[in-house]
Amino acid sequence: MLPDEWMSVTAPAGFDPGGVPGTADVAGLPPWAAGWAGLAAGFALLAAGLPLSSLALFGLLAGLAAASGTPWWAAGALAGAATAAGHGITYAAFARLGLSFLSAVARWMPALAGQVEKLGHLLGRPGSWPLLFLLRWVGLGYTQVFWLLGATRGGRPALLVFLLLNDLLWALVWAYGAVALVAALPTIRDWLTRGALALLAGSTLAGGWQVFRARRQSGRAG
Repeated sequence: MLPDEWMSVTAPAGFDPGGVPGTADVAGLPPWAAGWAGLAAGFALLAAGLPLSSLALFGLLAGLAAASGTPWWAAGALAGAATAAGHGITYAAFARLGLSFLSAVARWMPALAGQVEKLGHLLGRPGSWPLLFLLRWVGLGYTQVFWLLGATRGGRPALLVFLLLNDLLWALVWAYGAVALVAALPTIRDWLTRGALALLAGSTLAGGWQVFRARRQSGRAG
């Protein structure tokens, strides 16, 4: 028979057998750290050009902020910092790889070629800053601005700072609206989270399908 002391098992610190699975501390991290890390990664990947839905990400942000008691400004600051980091890393990557890489991306995704060309004309115009500011809020082509600026090594430091601060402002405004909505209607939190997950999955599949179709049509044309 085993010694009596071997039969006495002490639960590890942070383990709550009656709690909700996944909410116990892991490696000393706060319970919601994994969720926020995942959201930060999502915003960074969105900024890098992956076909994710920003609306879905802000829906998940609102649900997580409500569940964890995180204030809207902290949630928005995290989303904005992650988005700015994604854009900054993208700029640095294209600056390193140059115009030849941008041309290769445009050939691989022909639908982007026209968009990049239009952005090139926009960046070459005087007084383009207000239009670039609005482009962030429309959500179309803002990532490609960083691609083009990086590949051409264009844009003064002041312009880059302006664009990255616009990321932060955009995230704070959206976070305020999303978190305020959940605070006003707490019963929709679970539905909002489920809907956001479905939208995120749908947008990713739709984006992947568009890439597949574009590549297929390009192959036939070639």
